[in-house]
Amino acid sequence: MGSAFDEQGSMTFCDGKDVLQKLNDVFGDPNSKAYQQAWAVRDQFAAVPNGANNYLALIAAYNAAGIPVKVTDPWGYYLQLLGTAPPQGPDNISAIAQFRYDGLNTGAPMETVVHVPQHGGHVRTRRGLAPGASNTVDSPCPMPGKVKY
Repeated sequence: MGSAFDEQGSMTFCDGKDVLQKLNDVFGDPNSKAYQQAWAVRDQFAAVPNGANNYLALIAAYNAAGIPVKVTDPWGYYLQLLGTAPPQGPDNISAIAQFRYDGLNTGAPMETVVHVPQHGGHVRTRRGLAPGASNTVDSPCPMPGKVKY
């Protein structure tokens, strides 16, 4: 889900599969210890504002939930791009944070997927249609017009 430079100045690439797997491992099973750890800090997701640089609060919420991410990681860089994409960037981050809070608050399984963006790259969320079915958050990747991918 992006690329970044490591401490030695080398380009690192992230296709996002490792991030998607981690998110799905943590949020996919409401009975898992990882999900329960995230549930315990669910209010941090609710506290993510809808405003400039809110991707930083989402990163902090993920870290509190036991999902390590740094602003300098490829995933952190992706969240920065997603959160600053005009004009909907802060709305994208807010949608993810609210999705996580709502899912944790109700004990719902959550699935994370990505789509090739069209019309600027918007985050989409869907509730599972059947009882016990996963809710889905669908993020644009790669972000359009960004050359560091």
